[in-house]
Amino acid sequence: MIKIELSEKERANRKPWRWTALNESRAADLSFIFDELRKWWPLTERQVYYRLISSDRSRADHWRQFGNPEKPFCDYYQTVCRLLKWMRIEERLPWRAITDEHRTTTPKLGFQNREEFIQNELDILLEGYTRCMAQKQERYLELWIEKAALLHIVKPIADRFCRRVIVCRGYNSVTFQADFYSRAAEALGLGQIPTVLYFGDWDPSGCNMLNAAIQTLQDELGLWGVEYYRCGINPDQFKAIPADPVPIKPGDTRAKRFIHQHGSMAYELDAFHPRQLEVLVRESIEHFTDMAAYEENQELEEEDMDNIEDLREYMLDAYANY
Repeated sequence: MIKIELSEKERANRKPWRWTALNESRAADLSFIFDELRKWWPLTERQVYYRLISSDRSRADHWRQFGNPEKPFCDYYQTVCRLLKWMRIEERLPWRAITDEHRTTTPKLGFQNREEFIQNELDILLEGYTRCMAQKQERYLELWIEKAALLHIVKPIADRFCRRVIVCRGYNSVTFQADFYSRAAEALGLGQIPTVLYFGDWDPSGCNMLNAAIQTLQDELGLWGVEYYRCGINPDQFKAIPADPVPIKPGDTRAKRFIHQHGSMAYELDAFHPRQLEVLVRESIEHFTDMAAYEENQELEEEDMDNIEDLREYMLDAYANY
């Protein structure tokens, strides 16, 4: 174990931050975006970047290099990231407004004493019941999304239909494939059709990931009878995306084949406005859902909740007299 303490020689020579008139103007544009998208907080830096470049604000002179109308536009993404850093440090923007999709913090466990534990259990006693809305459905659905940071947008909608959401960043491991094999085999055994709804980037890797997963599942694990659908991003959705295409990474080994098959247009899933993504997810699920069976389950859920509330009150009264 090595204790790390930075010496003056080891400190990077960072340029001090200043709230110049240029930075103030740019920050005002970003604040407008955060106010507009408050419903969907936390956002990712990529989402903020896409909302900026899809707006007329990005064409203002203060987004040109040094604010000089004679200069080209700045590197939007790097500039946005630097602004967001200092907007939060200077408390111009809440820390909770942005999520870091690459890092996870585990919760701290344990109670101070038994009284705290008992009160906690009483507070949640028989709370949180929901009926499985996927009952009496012909299909077993899973939603696969490429971006972990968009989970908070997709999951609430999938939850209404009691459908799983799986974040599959990058190419899936054989462990991931084996886990899905087990879930799909169980569904097939129940007479259901396992169905995957995929949401990912439209770029060389994003278009190939699902194909690679299907090939592994079919050719190497022997899983057949599953249906796969790419719900977005797809070419027919390009016109509805309020952002310009992104350049294809030159180092991507799949770029040449992708450009030959699909052209040079590429979009990231973050390019969708959050509201667009919500609608796309909901409509995709509903397309494969027997809505009559879904509504029947909703009615049964209301009856169940009334019965559970009666039981909860009875149990709390019993504890009070314990």
